[in-house]
Amino acid sequence: MWFVFILTILFPCIFAGKCPGQAYSTPFNTSSSILTKQLNVFWSIYGNCEEKLDTNDNPFGDNPAWAEWDAIKFSWNNRNGYRDHAQATLFRFPINGIDDTKGNMSKGFLWSWMDTEQWPDARGSHGSIASYHFDQLPRFPVAVYQYYAWTGNRTFLHAILPRVESVMTYLLINMNGSFGIPINKINDGTGRPSTYMDQVKSGWKDAWISMIFYTALTNMIELEKIVGNQNQMEYYQSAANSLSEVFDRTFWNESLGRYIGWIDRNDYQHDSGYVFINLEALTRGLGNQTKADRIFHWLSQPADPIQIGPHNGSTDIYHNVLAARTTTQNVVQSDWDGWSDPDEGRRPYGGLVESGGTMIWLTYYDIMARLRFNHTDEAFEILTRMLDRIDNDSYCLTFNYEKGRYRDDFDEDFVQIGSNYPFPESGIAVVAFLHGFVGVQAKPDGLYICPQLPSLLNFAQAQIDYGTSNLTIQVSKQNTPMVYSITIPERQISVNITPGSCYNLSQ
Repeated sequence: MWFVFILTILFPCIFAGKCPGQAYSTPFNTSSSILTKQLNVFWSIYGNCEEKLDTNDNPFGDNPAWAEWDAIKFSWNNRNGYRDHAQATLFRFPINGIDDTKGNMSKGFLWSWMDTEQWPDARGSHGSIASYHFDQLPRFPVAVYQYYAWTGNRTFLHAILPRVESVMTYLLINMNGSFGIPINKINDGTGRPSTYMDQVKSGWKDAWISMIFYTALTNMIELEKIVGNQNQMEYYQSAANSLSEVFDRTFWNESLGRYIGWIDRNDYQHDSGYVFINLEALTRGLGNQTKADRIFHWLSQPADPIQIGPHNGSTDIYHNVLAARTTTQNVVQSDWDGWSDPDEGRRPYGGLVESGGTMIWLTYYDIMARLRFNHTDEAFEILTRMLDRIDNDSYCLTFNYEKGRYRDDFDEDFVQIGSNYPFPESGIAVVAFLHGFVGVQAKPDGLYICPQLPSLLNFAQAQIDYGTSNLTIQVSKQNTPMVYSITIPERQISVNITPGSCYNLSQ
């Protein structure tokens, strides 16, 4: 892998991929012309969806469950007014008790879907009864935080904060989040799905919902500080203080060396090797070096063999190349909800994105988790493997089942690989280049630039919309001694920092 990448830097003309995609938007630049093109083509296809190929893909989730992912994609970039659109959409999300919205759930419940209180799964084995989802609740405040941190728009914050506080009250009171882990009293972990992973019967004490809730609490502390609401700030601080430790105590399985999926109301632990849960937990600041080492070791070991398709028999967790498997074991049948299974029944392990298949968005968390623990070159290899895979497919790994394009050039099908529609969140994968390698993150008190360039890159650049300014963030290595040179031409800024440190730019 490293040999191939070095050759692409030295002899870029040799390596022309099959992907016909064009870069309509070019926010990224690097010391490798091939990598630069791959990043920008990926963003044009999966980020802002200006490169359609033969699809009609929409760049937005435009639904509550996608709120945070849309924010990761567009909080830093307002090309075509996409940030404005995604930010305005937050006000359209139905919340019981807000704008005369009424539903079966209590005040503060953010609807599972834009136009229905429940998830649109009232078919198949569900009959006419749809499911309530809950992961959208903590994603909402996290999205609001992202937009405020990048724009500094106090008018937006003051206008939306009552909605956010209503949703947080539901999490803290109705779901007992003020005492630690939120409890899903509607779905007890044995009956119905509770999250975007809508064929997995997670519930009661759900690790995915709990880790997003942790992020929501830490974000709310800062937002309430901005508006001067001391009492609310202290309330959220009190709830957040012990949650990291409680999360580890609740979901970490020492014998497995990973976080489990959920605990049902009978106190039974459910686990099928949920890769997405573990990588996202580390990205969100949970766990520690020891736990991270064990998780990364687990991901390097053989998993259960895939039972279908071109990777049949593979035990490699990264057999899809594009991203890791979502699970290292087949989700056990008792934890599987077959409401959308095909008529012939559930597909074998590896045949669906939620059990042994993969989704591109997982790569964002894989990269960010490894960068948190300074596995910089490993993280970079994951990025370049994904981009190379896309570059070597005739349709850049997009599918169009309406036109009968069900398979990619590697004979993988569109229910094994979650790439384009209905997965607009795929675009977050290359935002890891901005957040991680260039190291640009926005917080309410300024823009933090904390570079982590891999050994094979000497220069990286990202163009961002910060506040009302369009800025170019340039990072380059200076080797005598090793320092990062950060340049922001629009602000006439040029500074040197040591690896592991950050430069803070106020608005």
